[in-house]
Amino acid sequence: MINDIPAFPPPHVYALAHRCATCGAGPGVPCEAPRKEADYDSRAGIRALTRRPQVQWHPSQLIHARRMDAGQQHLERDRSKAPRPEDREPGRRYDTLGGLR
Repeated sequence: MINDIPAFPPPHVYALAHRCATCGAGPGVPCEAPRKEADYDSRAGIRALTRRPQVQWHPSQLIHARRMDAGQQHLERDRSKAPRPEDREPGRRYDTLGGLR
């Protein structure tokens, strides 16, 4: 439905639109974060041993903090330039990401 389209993509999409200053991953490429991946794997192993259901990780959990900060700043710039929520057209996107969605 047209009204279900958010005016802005989620913050992790903005973060992925930037190059990572920590690991050098290019725009659109996930971060190389072996310690974050190992932490997630460790938690998944503990949950399996205790027979608890697995928790789905959120994409932002494997993105470096500096990249998330750059994405958050980009999102805030877009929000400040967009019309007020009551003046927005339903179904229209107000982001400046171009083709990266």
